Amino acid sequence: MNRRLGMRLSRLEEAAPKPSETPWCRHHGPACQMGAEPLSDLYVLIIEAKRSVGQPVPPLDEHVPMTAAERIRYEQEVTGLIAEKKAENDAAMAELRGEVL
Repeated sequence: MNRRLGMRLSRLEEAAPKPSETPWCRHHGPACQMGAEPLSDLYVLIIEAKRSVGQPVPPLDEHVPMTAAERIRYEQEVTGLIAEKKAENDAAMAELRGEVL
């Protein structure tokens, strides 16, 4: 097999969801496990609150699998948000301790 073709195939295999992995929902991420788990009450309350003020919200009863690219983008976004909040928390803790960052 051509070396380049082999490398491309291995990258595709890495990006493809594994059979043991539950696909993530495009609307709810990993929260609903594609309808296998009920959404948490807090999640539902947030969606209903957003809907009541006219914000766009995902449907609560529709589950669509994410593509591999969407899942990567989702994970990158969540990782970025977590890092941002961690930096804010570290700065607040340093301020409370009287430290200068």
